[in-house]
Amino acid sequence: MISVNGLLQVGYGVATFFVGLIVAKRLQKLLEREYRKKMPRGMAANISRLSYYALIFVVLLLALDVAGFKIESLLVAGGIVGVAVGFASQKTVSNLISGLFLYLDRPFDIGDAVDIAGTTGVVLDITPLSTRVRTWEGPTVRIPNEKVFGSEIKNFRRVSARRFEYRVGVAYGTKLDRALEIINGVLDEEPYVLKNPGKDVFVSNLGDSAIEITVKAWTPASKNYAVKTRILKRIYEALTKAKIEIPFPQMDVHLKD
Repeated sequence: MISVNGLLQVGYGVATFFVGLIVAKRLQKLLEREYRKKMPRGMAANISRLSYYALIFVVLLLALDVAGFKIESLLVAGGIVGVAVGFASQKTVSNLISGLFLYLDRPFDIGDAVDIAGTTGVVLDITPLSTRVRTWEGPTVRIPNEKVFGSEIKNFRRVSARRFEYRVGVAYGTKLDRALEIINGVLDEEPYVLKNPGKDVFVSNLGDSAIEITVKAWTPASKNYAVKTRILKRIYEALTKAKIEIPFPQMDVHLKD
């Protein structure tokens, strides 16, 4: 039968735990406010969240001690359980450690347009275990942090300019100087095609059914997609207007008796 003193100790332990929760929550908000002065908002929120979990663990140990439980015995038992759980959750631990390295390395932040291992879109959230990306097609993809940290990451938001590239085919027999002049003229008329770095238009290949012209130009990063699609349409219209043929693949079959 539990004595009155024992019940009081348990009560004190419970009170300690709830008071600790309140203090930990306030400390989390304070830490997040301080972290935001030194790092991006999303990263500050996640690091303060990790700090909160660590504080809760300390509060729990303190509450158990106040309640009269033997912390040493609990720690030994917890260590044994922890080893067993550790073997069963290696992926989780790996993701957690990778998430920590991502916070330190800071290859991207919430709101950045990225390409992570072939998944392209906007970063919605960075949690201790995974990164969530809203793809350009609409669906949200959850990528484990272990995969994110070990992958090639392209961050499109942290650059001021981006380059686009086409390969345009014209028919054999075309006056190439005229075709190059027309394409250069289309690029010159586009206000968002940058002068520095400059554009580059040149004959790059003699294909099976066409002469290939490579077109490279730079735009402000925020205008890249719109300009790329607009320029391609205008190049087609300008070449068609100049009666320069853009051939399609074809095959000649010769029959013999």
